[in-house]
Amino acid sequence: MQDNIYQKINEQTDIVALVSKYVDLTKRGKNYMGLCPFHDEKTPSFSVTPEKNIAFCFGCKKGGAPITFLAQIKNISNADAAKELAQELGIEFGQTKVQNNPFKHLHDVMNDAASFYQFALKNSESGKLAYDYLTNRQLSDELIHHFEVGYAPDQIDSLYKMLRSKNHSVSDMMSLGLVKQNEEGHYYDVFRNRITFPIKDEHGQIIAFSGRTLNKNEKAKYINSTETPIFKKGLTLYHYFESIRPVVKQKHVILHEGFFDVFASYKAGFEASVATMGTAITSDQAKLIRRITDHVVIAYDGDNPGIQATLHAIPILKRQGLSISILNLPNKMDPDDFVLKHGVDKYQALFNKLLDPVQFGYIYYQKDKDFKKSDDITKFKQEMKQLLVGSDPTIIDLYERRSFDELGIQLLINEHSSSLPVKQKPIDRKVISRAERSIDIIIMDLLKQRKYLDKIRHSILLTDITDPKKRELYKDLMNYYEINSDDALNLEAFKMGYTKEIELVETYCKSTDYCKNLLIQNDKTLNDILVHFQNYKKQLEIQSLIKKTESITDHLEMNRTLKAIDELRKQVKIK
Repeated sequence: MQDNIYQKINEQTDIVALVSKYVDLTKRGKNYMGLCPFHDEKTPSFSVTPEKNIAFCFGCKKGGAPITFLAQIKNISNADAAKELAQELGIEFGQTKVQNNPFKHLHDVMNDAASFYQFALKNSESGKLAYDYLTNRQLSDELIHHFEVGYAPDQIDSLYKMLRSKNHSVSDMMSLGLVKQNEEGHYYDVFRNRITFPIKDEHGQIIAFSGRTLNKNEKAKYINSTETPIFKKGLTLYHYFESIRPVVKQKHVILHEGFFDVFASYKAGFEASVATMGTAITSDQAKLIRRITDHVVIAYDGDNPGIQATLHAIPILKRQGLSISILNLPNKMDPDDFVLKHGVDKYQALFNKLLDPVQFGYIYYQKDKDFKKSDDITKFKQEMKQLLVGSDPTIIDLYERRSFDELGIQLLINEHSSSLPVKQKPIDRKVISRAERSIDIIIMDLLKQRKYLDKIRHSILLTDITDPKKRELYKDLMNYYEINSDDALNLEAFKMGYTKEIELVETYCKSTDYCKNLLIQNDKTLNDILVHFQNYKKQLEIQSLIKKTESITDHLEMNRTLKAIDELRKQVKIK
């Protein structure tokens, strides 16, 4: 019986119309061709055959009849795809006869309202001011068209009159939050003198609007449609429907807070971008994302509220089985600010340095804490424990060790005694001398430039630096470059606002190496310096393992430890 229903749905669905929602098709003879939505390609290999009512890629072999195609493109089951197509066709599916859209009359009102707003943007005097605002925000006509941005005229009832001329009922206008009635019984538009952003559901139907004021004195920068029979904010993501197609190639969705952030990512080529529209993400919104991808990149604002919102979103997204990455925006910027200031190329480059949730939390939870205070240590441990709960034991062990090595704090996530290594043991003097020299060269180079910052940061931990003043200066330099994105260090600004180690800085700046720039000249120089430092770290590990052998009673464990010591000794190069 079900096979017969599936066959009926496939036969009655127009495959060309269905595929055209996701693929730009060109007619070639009896068939249509387009770029495959399932893999990257430059030459179209995705064929749609109306005669057989199938769509198929000759490259990746994906596609098929309408139900199969829709299930693959939306990452849903065949049953859900069949139900969706059956609803559009009005076909009885299972025990329930699927009705035609019961809200069509409401969607018709919203479509006419959207068309009115879009027309007013470019065809009214006040609309031209809104259009100028958008172009000043670097929105091209192509972007304005794609996002269907419009303008609600600064007139009391212009939308109301237009909708009435199309015979839409006042009750529908009011139930959709487009029109209200005053005490005198007169109707007036809710959105006035505002740039409008249409909000669509997962099927591409306009269900709500958000409006941004152009009046600087207006208290409410944005107003949104109230919840209606067709709009529930917690069940909706802005630009979700338009992201269904590009996410197949992009392999992830970018999650934003606001509209202009979505525009910024879209401009940079990240077309699968959505927004929660300024509110905290809900589990229902996370489920929507999981339906079209298994990887989400959180690109919330870089200020404290944005960071808090990111940390709030992580467990919600995790519960839906999503892989999470985080875009680390500098200087408290949001994506729109960053693209306007630095351009799309530098924005794209940020995606090469995405953080995982634990990395992000580990960095953030250290901010504004004094680890000489017990309360701050306790709070940090609690925050990290909450962040790491349910994580792989390897990840937990990594951050147990990282926290101990860098901060001297034992997290004790699993409530057991730590066996982290003791590092302070006598080491070959030649190794120590070269390591100290390496630290001096690295600090002096960082006092000039950030060129080798990333490699240095990943190679040298704070606790690797034994001199407390140098350790503090190194920490201050890391903090400076995290806050400032300039390639060269502003020495005076650094001394005034970022470090207390002024005497040590001046000593370094008077040295021959610093004055004659006898520092890190190229990658080879840096690698040679790091080799000396790695030898030092390996000696530390050797001493730790030797200490460990004093308490080992298990024969097999002793053999493993001795073998590890032997391997490390072979790796240490003393010349």
